[in-house]
Amino acid sequence: MLGGLDSPFYKWCGVISRLVYLNLLWLLFTVVGLVIAGFVPATVALFAVTRKWIMGEEDIPVFSTFWSVYKKEFLKSNLLGLTLFIVGYILYVDLVFLPTTSAIYIVIRYALIAISSVFIVILLYIFPIYVHFNGTIKTYLKHAVMYGLSYPLVTFSMVIGIIILYVGFSYVPSLIPFLSASILAYLIMWLSIKVFARIEEKVNGKTEVKSDKSEPSFR
Repeated sequence: MLGGLDSPFYKWCGVISRLVYLNLLWLLFTVVGLVIAGFVPATVALFAVTRKWIMGEEDIPVFSTFWSVYKKEFLKSNLLGLTLFIVGYILYVDLVFLPTTSAIYIVIRYALIAISSVFIVILLYIFPIYVHFNGTIKTYLKHAVMYGLSYPLVTFSMVIGIIILYVGFSYVPSLIPFLSASILAYLIMWLSIKVFARIEEKVNGKTEVKSDKSEPSFR
């Protein structure tokens, strides 16, 4: 009735079980890092595994891959996380406490809203860029802005996908500990790969062009 091991039912069961396992690993290693120090490296490892799946490496050893990335990127990823936290905190404080008693403050508020929108774009792309490219934190941030703003339809699709997932999990909150992070990472990584493929085509298609030393290299 359900077909053989190659049937769609068993394939979907396999996909879901892998996503659940990955989500639990993400939770575990976030806690191992005492949350504050574990969240970002665990998220980097989460995206690294989903990237490999999307690129066809479905048979990778999930635990050892996750653990390897977690250890290797622990310090660098936490530095990135600290940078993002500081910037986000400054924007939050400015938006909350900025007075609106004069026209100049209103102009500043709109400018802060625009900057905050760019910051959200960075948050959407920073982890996919981190695991897909070799580079520095500065170049990751730079290219997160460039890629996100250069492909607004993909960026908008990410936002819509996140909203749909949020609504879905709000109806079935019991699934949040098992699938929320892994499905979200898979969605964002899958869409990001589309952008990276287009960029790689452009990079490979350019001839006799001087290279940009700040451009991250593909892994």
